[in-house]
Amino acid sequence: MTKIRPLAVLVVVGILCQTLFLQRQFSDGDDDYPISPPQTQQVSPTGGNVISNPHSIPKDDEMFDPIDRPMAARDIFTMPPFEVCGRMAAIPPEKEQQTINKYTSQCPTIVAYDDPIFLIEGQDPFGRTGNKLLGFLHALEKARKTGRIVGVVFDSWALPVVTNFFISIQDGDIEEWKHQMEKTFCIKIITHEELPKYTNLVRRDAKDIFIYTGDSDDDLEEYIDFQTYHIRNLFRHYNNGDGVNSENKKVRNMCISLDEIFGDGKTQQVYSVIHSRSFNSRPLERKSGMQQLARISAKSRCDPIAALDMQPEYVKAILRPLGMLEHPIVLISDGQDLSVAERLLNDPEIAPMLKFVPNRAKWIGGDITLAIMSTTFIGNPASTFSGFVAKSRVALGFGNTFMFRARNEKGEWENTCEDQCIFSKRIMRSNA
Repeated sequence: MTKIRPLAVLVVVGILCQTLFLQRQFSDGDDDYPISPPQTQQVSPTGGNVISNPHSIPKDDEMFDPIDRPMAARDIFTMPPFEVCGRMAAIPPEKEQQTINKYTSQCPTIVAYDDPIFLIEGQDPFGRTGNKLLGFLHALEKARKTGRIVGVVFDSWALPVVTNFFISIQDGDIEEWKHQMEKTFCIKIITHEELPKYTNLVRRDAKDIFIYTGDSDDDLEEYIDFQTYHIRNLFRHYNNGDGVNSENKKVRNMCISLDEIFGDGKTQQVYSVIHSRSFNSRPLERKSGMQQLARISAKSRCDPIAALDMQPEYVKAILRPLGMLEHPIVLISDGQDLSVAERLLNDPEIAPMLKFVPNRAKWIGGDITLAIMSTTFIGNPASTFSGFVAKSRVALGFGNTFMFRARNEKGEWENTCEDQCIFSKRIMRSNA
C-alpha cells in the first residue's frame, strides 16, 4: 500500500482551499443567490457595450445594486475591443478594464438624503453642444474633487444633451434607463418630488459648472484619466436611432454620417475630417473666437489664426506627410463661413478628395462620431466641439489629432503641444 506523505496532504488541502476561494470570488456575494460564473459582455440596445448582471435589482435609494458593481470590477479578461459604429478604437481592453475597476470601486452603492450632492438643475444650458457636454463632464469632475455625488434633476439641461447622443430610453422603460445612467456615471437622478428630501446640496448654474475648472494642472494625469473614462462611458452607449431622449423625443443615429458617406466600407475606410468653426454668426462672436484662440495661442504657442481660416496650405502641411491627400477628406462646419469650403474646393490637390455630409444625414451627433472615428482630425482649439472631439480621440486611443500648430523658424508647420494639451487647465481654462 502506498504511504501518504504529509507534504501530499498539504498540497491537496491547498488545492481544495484555492478552489473554494475562487468559487467565492465568482459568486454574487450574497448567500441568497447561487454561485455564478464570471460575467460576460453584452451588447446594449443602443449599439454600445454594456457590463450587465442578471441579478441586478435597482433600489429607490441606491446608486446601483451592490451586487452589480463588484461584478463589473472582477471581469478582467472578457472586455472585448471597443468599437463605435463598426470602427475599432485603439485602447487596449486590459487598460479599459483596469480603469473601470478603479472608478467603479470608488462609487458608493447607496445615496442617503444627507449625503453631499453636487446638483445639476435648471433648464437653461450654457452655450452650444460642446459646452453642454463639457459642462456635464466638469460636474462629474467637480464632484470627484470635492467628495460629492452628482445629483441630476430629471428635467435639467444635462439629461437632454446626454440622451440626444447617448443612453437613450428604450421601450419606455424609465426605471431601467435611470438605473443604467446612475450605474454608468455614478450619479443620482432626482425628481422634483424627491429634491426637498436631500439636505446637503451644492447648487450651481450651468455657466458656473462649465467654467469652474481653474487654471492649475497639478492633477492633470488624474484629470485626463477620469475624463477619458467617462467619455468612453458615453460612447459605450452611443445612440443608433432606437429609443427616445429624456424629453421623450425620438433620437437619431450617431452613425448616420459614416453610413451615408462610406456605406458598407465604413469599418475600414481611411479618411480625414476637418472641422471649421468660424465664430461668424455675429461680429462679437467672431471677435470672441479670435480672442479665445489668441489666449490659447499664448499658452500653447499655436498659430493665433490658422485654425480659424483653415487655409489649403495649412491643411496640406498636415495631410501630405501622412499620405492622407490620397484619401477622402470630409469638411464639417458650423455653416457660417463658406469661404473655407470655397478655398478647399479651389485647391487642385484637396478638391478631388473633398467630401461633405449629405443634407439628409447632417446633424451634430453624426458629425461628432464621424470626426472622432476618423483616421486624421484637424480642429480648432477655441471650439468646444473640436475640443470634445479631440478629448474623445485621446479617450479612444487615437493619434493624428491636429489642434495646436505653428510654423517653426524654417517656415515649416509643426505641432506645438501634444494631444493631452486639450485637457490642460492652464492652456484651455474652462474649455479643458
